[in-house]
Amino acid sequence: MGEARGNVDRRQGPAWWRRLRGADGPVKGESSTLSYYALLIATLALLAFGLIMVFSVQSVTTAAQGGNAFTAFSKYLVFAAVGLVGMVVLSRLPLRALKRLAWPALLLAFALQLLVFVPGIGIDVYGNRNWIQLPAGLGTAQPSEFIKLGLCLYLGVMVSTRRDAFLGGVGTGRELARFAGWILLPAGVGIGMVMAGGDLGTVLVLTALVSGALWLGGLGWRWFATLGIVGLVGFAGASMLSANRRGRILAWLHPDRYDPLDVGYQPLHGRYALGTGGWWGVGPGSSRQKWGYLTQADSDYIFAVLGEEFGLVGALCVIVLFAVVGWCCLRIIRRSESLYVAVATGGIMTWIVGQALINMSVVVGLLPVLGVPLPLISAGGSALVSVLLAIGVLLAFARNEPGASEALRSRTGAVRRTLAVISPRRRKRV
Repeated sequence: MGEARGNVDRRQGPAWWRRLRGADGPVKGESSTLSYYALLIATLALLAFGLIMVFSVQSVTTAAQGGNAFTAFSKYLVFAAVGLVGMVVLSRLPLRALKRLAWPALLLAFALQLLVFVPGIGIDVYGNRNWIQLPAGLGTAQPSEFIKLGLCLYLGVMVSTRRDAFLGGVGTGRELARFAGWILLPAGVGIGMVMAGGDLGTVLVLTALVSGALWLGGLGWRWFATLGIVGLVGFAGASMLSANRRGRILAWLHPDRYDPLDVGYQPLHGRYALGTGGWWGVGPGSSRQKWGYLTQADSDYIFAVLGEEFGLVGALCVIVLFAVVGWCCLRIIRRSESLYVAVATGGIMTWIVGQALINMSVVVGLLPVLGVPLPLISAGGSALVSVLLAIGVLLAFARNEPGASEALRSRTGAVRRTLAVISPRRRKRV
């Protein structure tokens, strides 16, 4: 009988395929802490790549402006340290505490976004008014980055507590009013404030984030069809009404017709950088394109510099690390028994992995220039902090997987007992 069962299993396909098609929930024998450690290692590896690349670019751009590259980089390290501390703190919070943070986080993000419209505080960067000036010479911050995290936490709570408001399709007028009031209105306010500042790239990421969260929440296909049509019309209108965006799209569609010294300049040199890198790259710090050829070498086009210095191998390593982050998110969703966790994780996954795909697609020429940075890699203090905080939320979810909390506590206890034995022996030897 056991042989017959084995034959049936083999006919159904390999184990990974059966698991993919199987029911959600933990499986006997699989590691309960794999999501936690894989996500933590992948995040720290991407952060290390990012710090290396930011210093590599800033060592040139800051020096060209007469500044001190080490001083500029030390300020950026402050944001990295704040983000890491916040990540650790959030990773230790229970789910009920994270749920309570949803409303305050979203309202605080909205309040910060309003500051960009205050004269003397908000500033324009390349035609977009989505930055504020920080005190103490720390540079600028982009409040819209924190709207992403606030929306993820908020949608997780609202979808899990008011799921009946949209599961029935378009439904009755009462269902429509609930969905519009509890879901669409807050998301629309956040997206609208960012769009008012002219940052279409961030609007695309926010829209994808909301879509990913609602998809995991079980939103009906009629809602997606309706909202998708509205979104496409809005994107087309915003693109056509802006000469700068229109030029980027036309230069992407017809690169041979546009001036390589104007709108097509940076995409062209981004491809030069990737082509120069070859298999193994020209070496860390040895990029040529960062010497003034790529005007956004430390932000939107940092992946091109990374490909030039570390080659195809380095670029593939970064892609694999983002794939690991996405796989960890999917594993958390599959193993979790909470709809709140699934919805919030879906939003964060769509945000981080989706934004990474958009950025890398722009650099290699698959998409027009959208002004979207590469998470954990591109320079940007507020973006780095917000992504690390989001990773902290994911780590908290991973710690709450079935059996993960107990396993992590037992390993921590084993380490403490080992150190308790080693320390006296070291003192005796000394």
